[in-house]
Amino acid sequence: MNSVNIIGKILIIDDESINAETMMDTLEDVNYQVSLAANAQEAKSLIQIQTFDLVMMDVWMPGQDGMSLLEEWINEGFTTPIVMMSGHAEHKDVIKAIKLGAVDFLKKPLHDILPLVRKFLSDQAVKKDQNAITGIDFDTPLKVARNVFEKEYFNHHLQENNHNIAAVAAKAGLERTTLYRKLKDLGIDKNKA
Repeated sequence: MNSVNIIGKILIIDDESINAETMMDTLEDVNYQVSLAANAQEAKSLIQIQTFDLVMMDVWMPGQDGMSLLEEWINEGFTTPIVMMSGHAEHKDVIKAIKLGAVDFLKKPLHDILPLVRKFLSDQAVKKDQNAITGIDFDTPLKVARNVFEKEYFNHHLQENNHNIAAVAAKAGLERTTLYRKLKDLGIDKNKA
């Protein structure tokens, strides 16, 4: 496959090789680059040396199962979207996977995998675009995101108003003493912003 035309890198973790290879063939036909892992250990090795745009993982595998690997990766701060798959999952498994951080839970065998993969990857692209536009990572705690926004907000208005604290305070709807405290808390030098 010509690497110039790759439209996404996908890791499929499934011990059922027929299922995994069928998915891989379908995805590679339209220029996705697909890597296969038959168990959690292989998947961990691949994750160490490559980055992926999407991980599709079976729940039931020999050794470490998909649910515990999902939980492990989410706890380690893994940000690649993970889709869980199972041919015989119960409703509680679906709920648990979503609560742990999976972006979706699909029933195997997967029919029409291409529209599903395109949707997951386009959702991620939109999320990345939003973060790039605002500079805020929407996965961070609210307080952190608020501080990023407020710092940008006050730096912008200090520059626009030639560092006139009274004008910025009026614009922000704050008392000047409150604004001074806010600037200090955010680490903004009111004279150099």
